Amino acid sequence: MSRIVVLSPFRDMGSMTEALAKEMGIQVEVYEGWMDNACEVIDKLAGPEIDVFISRGGTADAISRRYDAPVIKADSGLYDIMECFDEARKISRKIAITLFGKHLTGLPLLERTMDIKITEIVFPNLDYVKNRIESLAAEGDYCIVGGGPSVQIAKSFGLPAVFLRTGENTVRDALQRAVEVADLRREEKRKSHRLKAILDSVYDGIIAVDSMENIEIINPAAGRILGCETANAVGKKVNQVIPNSRLNEVIKTGNMEIGEFQDVGNLRIVTNRVPVKVGSKVLGAVATFQDVSRVVKVEQRLRREMTKSQFKAKYRLDDIIGQSPALAETKLMAKSFANSDLTVLIYGPSGCGKEMFAQGLHNASARRSKPFVAINCAALPPSLLESELFGHDEGAFTGAKRKGKLGLFELAHDGTVFLDEVEALPIELQGRLLRVLQEREVLRVGGETIIPVNIRVVAATNQEPHGLVAANKMREDLYYRLNVLYLELPSLHDRQEDIPLLCKSFLAGSGFDQVESVLDAMMPLLIRYAWPGNVRELQNFCQRLLFYKDNYLIDRDIEKLVRKIAPSVLSKANVSTDLNARVEAFEAQIIRHAVKETGSIRKAAEKLGVGKSTVARKLKNP
Repeated sequence: MSRIVVLSPFRDMGSMTEALAKEMGIQVEVYEGWMDNACEVIDKLAGPEIDVFISRGGTADAISRRYDAPVIKADSGLYDIMECFDEARKISRKIAITLFGKHLTGLPLLERTMDIKITEIVFPNLDYVKNRIESLAAEGDYCIVGGGPSVQIAKSFGLPAVFLRTGENTVRDALQRAVEVADLRREEKRKSHRLKAILDSVYDGIIAVDSMENIEIINPAAGRILGCETANAVGKKVNQVIPNSRLNEVIKTGNMEIGEFQDVGNLRIVTNRVPVKVGSKVLGAVATFQDVSRVVKVEQRLRREMTKSQFKAKYRLDDIIGQSPALAETKLMAKSFANSDLTVLIYGPSGCGKEMFAQGLHNASARRSKPFVAINCAALPPSLLESELFGHDEGAFTGAKRKGKLGLFELAHDGTVFLDEVEALPIELQGRLLRVLQEREVLRVGGETIIPVNIRVVAATNQEPHGLVAANKMREDLYYRLNVLYLELPSLHDRQEDIPLLCKSFLAGSGFDQVESVLDAMMPLLIRYAWPGNVRELQNFCQRLLFYKDNYLIDRDIEKLVRKIAPSVLSKANVSTDLNARVEAFEAQIIRHAVKETGSIRKAAEKLGVGKSTVARKLKNP
């Protein structure tokens, strides 16, 4: 709930505001106070932070100078002023109006229209008002229009006065604007807190500066890497925290600097520097960076993992199980693609076997004896991904190998590179990949020599390719360069007839004969289920089924599992009755096996975690 506080210079305005707020369903707090006295009232308020103030005239200005929360002015409108002038001219045709800090527009027109002479008293403080009204009193025949203090001063000098009211419409508008401003402020705070949580959670150091190179944002990771207190760094010039940060050059030129190495004391970092622009105007810059030693450690770990696989493709197209027309057509197309060296883009939902198809395509090609190098583009940070793909030369950064390092494109020479989740490749690296696809040439990080490579590229995505271009996640020219040959994989829902074969394959050698009868009863349910996780989800289902068998879970857990997967199908009586009978037979089979294994009903009951009477009953009534 937003907190809206109203400071009314006079009681009538406060009462009117409370009544209107109640009518509009707006919760407000109304206090009486004028100018500096209003600030004293605010200082004494307890409770949560105030989201927005409502006041008028000089009181509103006094509040805005002292507090951060926005102030909505409920100043008298032209209609309110004209009503007061109409009342005042009944007393005198010479009218003086007191206004805090601003002039009234359209005075000559008002004078002609209402046949009056208007004198403005635009005052900065009450002493000024007092002096001016005293001068007018000496002239005589004036009526004063103004706020409460002005009316009191006028009467002290014997001049008639009309109180300048704030009308209902003005207050109503102010209340509505206050609600809107409070809601916007709350939303901005929510976004700010979310952004802070994101910045606090990332491992890259992040520093954002304004156009004058003053630090506006520095996240905890930056403080850890640089060894500085983030709270003390905000507001300082960035070069006080990172000497020679070059953010001044980025602000000056408006050009980004990506993958640059920089020494900060005894530390070497790899950094990206990007200008912050609104239109063509540069408003600041952002630097993201990592400790090179950490990047090297991640790189070394990745290299060890990659070495284990020895860059070999394990699967052939024939290893992909299924006889459905949809799968058969896809495999046939993949085999035809294997006869070419053209780039292939594979599209399919998660869990449908994109890497298996990529490996099968490689093993069906003339490159089958050459390396198959796979990388998930979403698994690595951009600074490391560039080095992994393109390699680096000797001395490119601290910790680099003496003779440099081969990138994945070089390691895959004469073979195939598989780029999984290619849409996660940063835009700046997509340009470099485009050159590799066009020229079959690689330039290492920190290198000057162009290295030719003979590779075939197979890329994969689980997102609709045209949508990636439309969403600016993939360069259009890269999309057309990747999408030379297009292979769309069917989901498991589109090849339901393959489910029995897949289940038998997943359960083969793991006691399939012990669960075959129950699985047969389940099959109508499994075929009807949509399988959003595709083959991977089906494999997990089979593993759970084996777990129940291995752990003697005979209390209808299998039925519960199927009920969870496809409740609407399971509710059909004929299927459910058949399944119950299969489950009961399955239970009896497990009990007989346990009795045979343990030698007694008592020991079998203990092993199964059920009572002896349950075991005896199920043995009598299988």
